[in-house]
Amino acid sequence: MLVVKKTPHIKGILSAPPSKSYTHRAVICASLANGLSNLKNPLNGADCLSSAQACEMFGAEIELENEKWMVRGSELKTPDNIVDIGNSGTTLRILTGISSQISNGYTVLTGDDSIRKRPMQPLLDALKQLGLICFSTKNNGTAPIVVKSGKISSNVVEIRGDMSSQFITSLMMTLPFSEDDSEIILTTPLKSEPYLNITIDVLDKFGVKIGKIEEKNKSGYKIKGNQTYKPCDYTIEGDYSSASYLVAAGVLLNSDIVIKNVFKDSKQGDREIIEIVKKMGADVEINDDNVKITGPYELNGIEIDVTDIPDLVPTIAVLGCFAKGKTVVYNGEHVRLKECDRLAACTAELSKMGARIEEKKDGLIITGVHKLNGAKLKTYHDHRLVMAFTIAGMLADGETIIEGEDSVRISFPDFVDKMKSIGSNIEVI
Repeated sequence: MLVVKKTPHIKGILSAPPSKSYTHRAVICASLANGLSNLKNPLNGADCLSSAQACEMFGAEIELENEKWMVRGSELKTPDNIVDIGNSGTTLRILTGISSQISNGYTVLTGDDSIRKRPMQPLLDALKQLGLICFSTKNNGTAPIVVKSGKISSNVVEIRGDMSSQFITSLMMTLPFSEDDSEIILTTPLKSEPYLNITIDVLDKFGVKIGKIEEKNKSGYKIKGNQTYKPCDYTIEGDYSSASYLVAAGVLLNSDIVIKNVFKDSKQGDREIIEIVKKMGADVEINDDNVKITGPYELNGIEIDVTDIPDLVPTIAVLGCFAKGKTVVYNGEHVRLKECDRLAACTAELSKMGARIEEKKDGLIITGVHKLNGAKLKTYHDHRLVMAFTIAGMLADGETIIEGEDSVRISFPDFVDKMKSIGSNIEVI
């Protein structure tokens, strides 16, 4: 458990951890490339390590160091055992598509209790449209998932755009194996588009090209057939999702901090956290590769469309508690499909601290109370809730006990140490 007490001020220079999204995609692309790739500044978090370990089961040779992963890719082989991806939904979804391209046999993918509840049916349905055989062993659209090796026999696949972008990423990374050019057609408006832009960006570095379909009555993506993944040296940029907790701490507390390794021109959607706090009234300084914050600032509630930034919702919920007036989060139905139902979880747990939060079908209405009280909080094995609630606890009167602290290893393994380094009054017990 994590014990958090009121923190009077924070000061120092710290780096945002490497991007989880970029690390996942880079290690999988490198494993599909015939040759040696060097991945610099990877995230050594549990989820990304799950991707690396799974890629080894498909034939890649990977040497893991703290600041560099050396990946020698090869042709996909049939795994010798069940592929257990732990708690990593990204790994499960991307490799469900990729595993269809082994030379022969079957792949079985599964994970922990949480993963075995995550929806997979939209992706399974999409892969079946391509002529591939895949199914849930429980016949309910959840892991364990069985995928048979097979040839892609259709060149058009339709899928909803308003559920998980990871389904579409899986298709983008699988369809280059097709002999023919392919199209991914979106049947509903797209959400979380920045994550797909990250996928396109990483694929491009590894020699795979993805185009957009932008016609009057049709939207989606086009993929050339018979493309080949090529090895490269690739540097992983810092993660804005993880940096959001540092930003929130800086604007809410008496602070003087510099957050390094965050880039102004990043394709990450969660860079929007900077614009959000500026709109709320925080005059933060944005440079090419860092952000400087001298808080606290008097914040005002705003309305925030989270279509493309679902991972920022816990951070926004905490900011809203200390803002004047109402902060409205909307277009966030897909936020319920993460490690847990984050809309329900933020409402239930922050309310224990005295927050005024109303849960809506697609979002939250947070009325600022400016003062929270310490409480014992559940985090539902969700790393983002641990980190967001930590910031709330640093501003609350009394002591806050946060359960499930170890889940931060998924995306920000040294979160506690970094927060303590700038003066946060927190301790693991």
